[in-house]
Amino acid sequence: MLLIYCAILPIAVKEILSVSETARFLNKHPDTIRRWIDKKILPARKISAGGTGVFVLLKYDVLEFAVSTVLKHQAREKKVMQQSSSVQKKLL
Repeated sequence: MLLIYCAILPIAVKEILSVSETARFLNKHPDTIRRWIDKKILPARKISAGGTGVFVLLKYDVLEFAVSTVLKHQAREKKVMQQSSSVQKKLL
């Protein structure tokens, strides 16, 4: 069993990001990432390391968050553009 765990661990570690790695990827401050974790905006797991523990994030979750944020932003922009063209038509 230990042999299987040792074989899987390097693969699994490649799929895990620290708060600072996530911050660099999303171009945000690590405190922002921690705040999003606390508010349950960004899913994370707390592991017992370093006395108080540290948060780790799955790459999949971070990528899903990034894509959904971009899509929400695009939808918001589209809605604003539609509203502004509607207002322009009324003014004409």
